[in-house]
Amino acid sequence: MTPKHRAIAPAGVGAYAMGSLANGVFSTVPTILLLYFCTEILRMPAAWAGLAVFIPKAWAVVWDPFVGTWSDRTRSRFGRRRPFMMIGAIGVPIAFAALFWAPVTGATARFAWVAVSYFALAGFYSLFAVPYSAVPAEISANPEVRARLVGWRMTASMIGVLVGAAVAPVLVEHFGGGRVGYAAMGGCIAAGCFVAMIPPIAMLADHDAAARPSAAGERRPRLIDQLRLAFADPGFRWLAITFLLQLTAVGAVSATVPYLVVGTWGRAEGEVGAAMGALLVATILSAPVWSWLGRRRGDRAMLMLAAVGYAGAAIALGLAALLHSSWPTAVICFAVAGIPFAGIQVLPFTIAAHTAHAQSAIRHAEGSAGVEGAFTGVWTSIEKLGLALGPAFAALVLSATGRGAAAIAGFVAVVPPALALLSIGVLSIRDRAGTRLEPAI
Repeated sequence: MTPKHRAIAPAGVGAYAMGSLANGVFSTVPTILLLYFCTEILRMPAAWAGLAVFIPKAWAVVWDPFVGTWSDRTRSRFGRRRPFMMIGAIGVPIAFAALFWAPVTGATARFAWVAVSYFALAGFYSLFAVPYSAVPAEISANPEVRARLVGWRMTASMIGVLVGAAVAPVLVEHFGGGRVGYAAMGGCIAAGCFVAMIPPIAMLADHDAAARPSAAGERRPRLIDQLRLAFADPGFRWLAITFLLQLTAVGAVSATVPYLVVGTWGRAEGEVGAAMGALLVATILSAPVWSWLGRRRGDRAMLMLAAVGYAGAAIALGLAALLHSSWPTAVICFAVAGIPFAGIQVLPFTIAAHTAHAQSAIRHAEGSAGVEGAFTGVWTSIEKLGLALGPAFAALVLSATGRGAAAIAGFVAVVPPALALLSIGVLSIRDRAGTRLEPAI
């Protein structure tokens, strides 16, 4: 029985989803805390901090597609995805712990430490996350199986995001704050996530689609041809642009949360966890609803609704900060933002998995290797770029305004909503062009 037709037991689905706990944490903690850590703890100039946060993730635009196509072409007795995931599972926790350690003095040395550590974290994270995320597109010919894997993976990812956003700030405060608190938090989070990265590697021992030798007559396309195929697919390209705009909006809001909580509302750093916890609990609870609505009403329509909802929630949050509303009101605004955020997460990932599977099926019919990794690499690079652009925009505002509370609140009320609404315009252009966003499966 081939991997594409072997049944996946519930325990296997759960083991696979465990990896997204680590993915959620590793992608969230730097997005929310790293800019604040650089400017407020390491006392790094805001412009330098913005570069340190942006450049490593921008590199992912090149590195992630390369990793994806590299894993597509790999043949080994361990499969094609697991060797990369093994290396990533070792390197990511080490680089993450180093990122928040920073045992150096001087602005230049601190900038170099953060930039190099974050660059290493981004590189190792791609080695794990890109092959890992490619699995649903290739593991079964049944779209229901793919949807189930994506659904559980995204649920686990949201729990990981909750841990990263809510627990990490509490750990910083628990260990005394400052550089010591951040270093201790980094070590604890790294150790826990290392444990979460092991189950999917073990599960894939029986499901890695490339553990077999190359089939007779199978052509191995050039790496550049695989990348060109991913970028050339019209539906995938419009979806990627939409997702980039939406994730930039999300990253912009997330990076400003510590400044809003501490600077505007005068709360302790640990309260950043309370604010993000409210947002992400709402996200986790509403994610299944968005998945159901996507199946019933269409993924594209529901994605547009989620974008409108997120724009409205960002406006409300920015206005609450400008008007110095009460802390309970602020927490409610964060919770409301979590509802449309769930739609922005669930719907594009499901569509992307179906698109990658459909294109790989065509390639297999032509006697060529699949391109699940190539599509996934492009997709994860877009995700990282969006989550890097958001904090970069926030850093520009901080640098230009001297971290003024009113400027930060105004930024939240204007820039993220504009990006979210612009993503709807991209989908409308796609409609006029006649491009199919939701592929037949």
